[in-house]
Amino acid sequence: MARLLVVSCTPKGPLSRTRRLLDAWLAKRRTADPALAVDEVDLVNTELPLVDGPVALAKGSVAAGSQLTPTQQRAWDAVTPWANEFLAADEVVIAAPMWNFSLPYPVKHYLDVVVQPGLLFRYTAQGPHGLCGGKPLTVVTTRGSAYADLPQVDFQTSYLRWLCEFIDCRYSEIVAEGLDARGPEAGEKILAGVIAGL
Repeated sequence: MARLLVVSCTPKGPLSRTRRLLDAWLAKRRTADPALAVDEVDLVNTELPLVDGPVALAKGSVAAGSQLTPTQQRAWDAVTPWANEFLAADEVVIAAPMWNFSLPYPVKHYLDVVVQPGLLFRYTAQGPHGLCGGKPLTVVTTRGSAYADLPQVDFQTSYLRWLCEFIDCRYSEIVAEGLDARGPEAGEKILAGVIAGL
């Protein structure tokens, strides 16, 4: 049975256009694979561990192969379950709108928690090596404007594509964009079209 981990950040709940797109995509996946097991981390209602000084020091110690202090170990023990959950999934979906040309801050917080040395990647003599085994990572997102002709300001895609290369995930995306540029009716039509084409 395949396990799908959904990491969602949709603060508007059922009014969220990203949530609607995600739910439509999940419905299609469940129809194709009724045995699919779906676990969701709802970042709007989840308290993540802080990525603070002890975590940063623990990360450095792990990367260097050094012994962790008791304080570092406690900090490390707080982040590793989140990374292990990410690793255990056969596939990961990140569902979040574009905010200010990038990701909502809870998504970045989550990624800062899980992307840790010795867990999602390791350092080698040849450079960093991803440990996610090439698993699929799909981004489901909605955007008020369209960025096909403005890739230099689409920091959402560029960041997540590079992160996937770094940790060895296969990146794909489902995007409904330009939803605000021409008014709500036009935006609704665009979103409906993307959903119909899933």
